[in-house]
Amino acid sequence: MAAQPGSLKSSCNSGEFSRDLAGKIGMRQYYSAGLKFKNVEPVPQAGFQLMPGTAFVAEARSATVKHFTLPVSSTISYTLIFSVGWVDIFRQDRVKVASVEIAEITSALLPELGFYGEANTVGIFHQDLETIRLVRDGADDTVWVKDLWPYDSVPEVDLGGTYTKTNDVWDVGVRWSSAASALVLSFSIDGEETKAIKLVNNLGDELAPDSAVNADFDRLATNVQTELRGLPSMNADVAVTYESDQTTTRYIVLRVTFSASLAGAEYQVDARIVNTSEASALSYHIEIGETEGEPLVSDAKGWFAGMTLAQDRAVYYSPPARQAALAMSQIGEYFRLNIEATGDNAARLEALRTQTSERIHAVYEDKYLLVFTDKAEWFASNRTIEQGKPLNWVRTSTNGIQPHVEPVEMEGRVFYVSGNEAASTDPNQGQVLYSANYDDVSTRYSSKPESLLGAHLVDRINNSKLQKKVRKNNASRWWLPSATGRLTCALVILDQDILALVEWVAADGGKVRGLSVDGQNKVWVTVERGATITHEVMEEQDVNLFQGAIDTTTDLAGEVTGLELWSGREVWAEADGFILGPFTVTAGKIDLGDAYDDVKVGLWQPPVHESMPYYRLLPNDEILLRPGRIHSATINVIDSESIAVGANGGTPKNVPLLKATDPVGAPMPRKTQAVRVVGMPGMTVGPTLTITQTRPGRLRVRDYTPEAKL
Repeated sequence: MAAQPGSLKSSCNSGEFSRDLAGKIGMRQYYSAGLKFKNVEPVPQAGFQLMPGTAFVAEARSATVKHFTLPVSSTISYTLIFSVGWVDIFRQDRVKVASVEIAEITSALLPELGFYGEANTVGIFHQDLETIRLVRDGADDTVWVKDLWPYDSVPEVDLGGTYTKTNDVWDVGVRWSSAASALVLSFSIDGEETKAIKLVNNLGDELAPDSAVNADFDRLATNVQTELRGLPSMNADVAVTYESDQTTTRYIVLRVTFSASLAGAEYQVDARIVNTSEASALSYHIEIGETEGEPLVSDAKGWFAGMTLAQDRAVYYSPPARQAALAMSQIGEYFRLNIEATGDNAARLEALRTQTSERIHAVYEDKYLLVFTDKAEWFASNRTIEQGKPLNWVRTSTNGIQPHVEPVEMEGRVFYVSGNEAASTDPNQGQVLYSANYDDVSTRYSSKPESLLGAHLVDRINNSKLQKKVRKNNASRWWLPSATGRLTCALVILDQDILALVEWVAADGGKVRGLSVDGQNKVWVTVERGATITHEVMEEQDVNLFQGAIDTTTDLAGEVTGLELWSGREVWAEADGFILGPFTVTAGKIDLGDAYDDVKVGLWQPPVHESMPYYRLLPNDEILLRPGRIHSATINVIDSESIAVGANGGTPKNVPLLKATDPVGAPMPRKTQAVRVVGMPGMTVGPTLTITQTRPGRLRVRDYTPEAKL
């Protein structure tokens, strides 16, 4: 069979697929995906490009860290990197402004910390740690003060202990005129109504109130008591007495007391005259029944696991005593939790259910208030939170969310990673990336899996941060680090049906141990490379091709010093636009052989894109499985400096882009052209094309056309 050109591959927007999908050519995404997207990312509808490099910021205290970002304004933000006993604080310009000792943060607490930041205040949350507050001095950002979160009026509730209870006491005042010939009353408690109760003498005959004496009113109280005790929700612990000392002309008082088993609760008592308009009855509270309870959070019961904002309320969630509870602050007063206050702006205490074993892991404000637990997702169908109206919680799925992996909004949908406590460490516990959107037809949130085709990259995820759309890329990046040190990136453009999973690989076998996105949309990572642990900031390929890059210069002999960080490691250099290397750092030095003014030195990780396998498809749609080869390929590159190509499982070879017409003594101009590669050896069942690099350089592939004999 003669060799045939393959189809032009201009779209790589499906990202990396699991290897068990190789050969599933009936899938519509098959030829827009690849077996490998390592340090390359799709450019929607236009091939792929290099993922960012990183610049060195500082050495880390340890590999066990938690990142948090405090945005202060559009131009100022701080990255707080917590380690055992410490927090190191960096400004957006990568200057370390302060280190604060926090002895309360132990190795056991650190992985489970939650954070919230607003203006100059950072809250540090954990169920086993009284909430800590860090406050920045607005006039001097080197000064950060540590104290406790100033909770105001923490709700007191019944947590199953033994508590002091007070009786609920009502007085019913009865007044009549001289024209009243009889007195017939009806009582109700919390809507449960008695039958009519008459004022009678000792013979049981109706009696005019003007003719009654104290014994008759005592009898009336006894009869009322008998009727009240017969109500479905009442018992012998409700008592009614005639208060003779309050009797005046044509006026008496009957006192209703709820005690013993009925104490500690507030009731609604109503009374009315049912036989005449010449008398009236008015009920009023004398003492409100209360159960003192105990604070919802305390040193004994533990503290809130986290906080977020919704409808200008601070929403605190998951106190250990009631892990499905939310305490909502007064509007605009984020510390005030006084649920005894009244009004629509007052604080509230909510729970998904009265009794549930679920634990809230995240709260997110979307069209409705969303709550994610370890077992399900819920939303409050109320559009607004008002003090007098209970929230109606509706369960929308039973996926659950992975702890500490925050939900994010992209393209109008809420994305989250399902899982449980064990899924961040146990490879046998599955995780799935879901997106949820409110469906006006079904009036609920519907979730759908988004990561089934690249499931191998959604494994033991333990954090997430969203980087908004960046220059030269129309997609947001959702960074998903894992407990193994792998860093997955999801790129989403839903209106073009694009969700691509790719992997950012740390150079020199590094593992990503912490990640955050600052207020200026820059990604900060903590990377462990053996005994060297560094804080780094991502930079796009136009700025930086390396990792852990250090900006420096040479002496007059061409020597670069100050590289002790990378001693013994292989590095590359970009010097005045020239790519030089590799070099092995010895005693913190490398020799470039000539003097340069602008030098960037760092580690380098080769990018790899490997296509999906190619097969011959017979006219009856059967796949012909026999050895074949990709022998040639045409690759269109844009503004590129380095490319290597291989196929059929062979070793990729560098393709020179330098032309005889290029200027001598200057860096090679970036090339936008078609790169033609022929004569690639090897044969295999399901051959693939590999595009990579053997030396650093900018790389963007617009499209490629393989030519194969299958």
